[in-house]
Amino acid sequence: MAAHFNLFNIIVLLGALQGFILGLVLLFPGKDNRQSKYFLAFFILMLVYDTFGTFCWSSGVNIGWLAFYDVVYPYTIVFTAGPSLYLYIKTTVNGDKIPSTPIFKTYLPAIIDFGFRSCLLVYALLYNKGIVGGIKPGSIDAVYQPAAEVLMVAVFWVYLVRSISLFKKRGLQPMGENSPHVGEQSLIIKWTRALLTILVLIAVIWSATIFGSLLFNIQAIEYFSPIEIILVVFTYWIGLKGYRYSSVVYVSEQKAVKIYADAMPAEEAESCIALLKEAMETDKLYLDPSLTVGKLADALKVNSRTISAVLNRELKKGFSEFINEYRINEVKQKMLLPENKHITIAGIAFESGFNSVATFQRTFKNAENITPKQFLSTYKNKEKLMLKT
Repeated sequence: MAAHFNLFNIIVLLGALQGFILGLVLLFPGKDNRQSKYFLAFFILMLVYDTFGTFCWSSGVNIGWLAFYDVVYPYTIVFTAGPSLYLYIKTTVNGDKIPSTPIFKTYLPAIIDFGFRSCLLVYALLYNKGIVGGIKPGSIDAVYQPAAEVLMVAVFWVYLVRSISLFKKRGLQPMGENSPHVGEQSLIIKWTRALLTILVLIAVIWSATIFGSLLFNIQAIEYFSPIEIILVVFTYWIGLKGYRYSSVVYVSEQKAVKIYADAMPAEEAESCIALLKEAMETDKLYLDPSLTVGKLADALKVNSRTISAVLNRELKKGFSEFINEYRINEVKQKMLLPENKHITIAGIAFESGFNSVATFQRTFKNAENITPKQFLSTYKNKEKLMLKT
């Protein structure tokens, strides 16, 4: 089919380009490296991929490598939509950094789909060369395609519901009526609520489209046009509004924490410090590798903003620095115990709450000015000198 361009195609293409530019801006934020911006970028780039696909089928443009990818991995990128949305909402609402392991688990549906499709591609190549026999790759694909369509809708709904639940549970706490930033915070809440509401409507239409096509065996491109057009419009909307509101969230939250910290009574701060010390020194909550401000706040039954304010104002530390100090001390104590000689340093680090060897090594060196191996070697040398004397 020959390529053709009309007003609709041009509007769709411009929407894809707008979203692509915004995605790149969010991915390369300079000094502003909040996780929430990266997850919003992943979500927007997923929309760009779908919008550009709409442009290709509506204009007749055929890009070889893109067409090949769309055949081999038709749903992998779409599987990231729900996880990216959920992680964006979580990092926006909680404000604390999510470790790599929970991120990996959140994107597991997309990873599994990518792995399965890759295995199917290898199997198809071997089958076509006559190296292996058995079920035709096309037969496997014919079963997997409709199943994957249902699964990607189900996965999106799961993460959308989790996002809504998280927003309702941990939504930004309302500030005092006299606060100069109450208007900004209302804007943040309005933006997040609007985003989730629109996505619920899109999810309903998307579900009806997918299940309708499967139940009535409809494959015509025209049938999928309404949902594709809606996604193009949504791409424009999130492109025009997303970056602005994302910036407001960050600036307002910083201001809100500072105002909250300045207005906090000394007695409340001292009480929070006592709870934090008990949680670390008695309960040893730092041993939990997935510990976050939100999780610690739930355990102490204290507002997460209070914890952040106390750490910043009273202890002059960020959350990660505060937690990692206890983890480093735990590592040092365990490394020096004779009964732990059979455990590797990395093993001890994992037992002490770290979930990454690289993070542990960097944190330890920043705290002690030497590597863990150098620390252990120095201690052993001192021990030998003491024995000689």
